[in-house]
Amino acid sequence: MTVANLGQIIKARRERMKINQENLAACAGISTKLLSDIECGRANPTFETMDLVAAALGVELEELLQPEQVIDLLPKNDLARYQQMLDRLPPFAQEMVIAGLEGAISQCLQVTKEW
Repeated sequence: MTVANLGQIIKARRERMKINQENLAACAGISTKLLSDIECGRANPTFETMDLVAAALGVELEELLQPEQVIDLLPKNDLARYQQMLDRLPPFAQEMVIAGLEGAISQCLQVTKEW
């Protein structure tokens, strides 16, 4: 992993958490300039600094060094593919899947009404 990769990972986590650089730097006890330099790949931070940043992000240092991998096995809106999968099932299994799906959608709709 390069310093630039590490910076990109930190920036992505920070943005997902909707935290600006100033707040993350303050939580980590480092300067905003140092955090900016880390995120841009211009700084070569010590393990101590990286441990402070990881703690401020609420993760272990190892998590930053081993970024999560998102694997999208099935596009979220590819209903034709779901239909193809369903068509391969025997009729009784198709009915079970559809009944389960209808129940899950009903529960989701009810939960979202409560929000």
